[in-house]
Amino acid sequence: MTITSLLILGGFLAYRPAMDYYVKSKLDPQVELSESTQKMAQIVSYRYVLKSGFTVDGREEVISEVEGEKEQANTHLKGEMVNTPVEIYYIDRTIYNYDSFSEKWLVIDSGTTNSEELLISELNPLSNFRFKSVSTVEKVGFEPVDGTECLLVSCQPSVESQLLESLWDNFNYQVWIDYKQQIIRKANLEAINKQNPNTRLSIAVEFYDIDQPITIEPPDTAKPVN
Repeated sequence: MTITSLLILGGFLAYRPAMDYYVKSKLDPQVELSESTQKMAQIVSYRYVLKSGFTVDGREEVISEVEGEKEQANTHLKGEMVNTPVEIYYIDRTIYNYDSFSEKWLVIDSGTTNSEELLISELNPLSNFRFKSVSTVEKVGFEPVDGTECLLVSCQPSVESQLLESLWDNFNYQVWIDYKQQIIRKANLEAINKQNPNTRLSIAVEFYDIDQPITIEPPDTAKPVN
């Protein structure tokens, strides 16, 4: 390699960190949060890991730990809710719920095409992260999520979820934004119970395989789950 080539390469390698620093310094946390939440609302498929729970007087209780996948309005999740194994499909207004005690599938017509109306946030994790308004968004810093550098922001919004709003108050969110793709990779929320301030809610979710091909079909209800 010639001296000229080495100088060009050295200049390029020095330029990249400076450019990355410049891009990151220009990020507006309020704009990034708004644009990423809007884009996530248009996402047609993704997989996710969600954990929810609450603390009562410092004692932690787990509500749910599930892994799920969404394709348009269809959802499949598996894990535990209230210390009970669950596997649920929600497809075309129909709920397929595996009963681990009878080892049979329960098939229920939900009567709605909207999973949010079922008041089960685990079926639609993005419903927990939709805001009516956000007064202030603070830039916390930058952290990697699965190898992708993300802008970490915090905010205290008013929420759209009727389920959350009816029971909880003083919402505090942390959101990890993939600022290059303008999507949310990870998000946490905490809130205080309206009736008992000593009870606090926490929900943490990570998103992956965003907009990747996912096919969700009804289970074979004649076969037990292994």
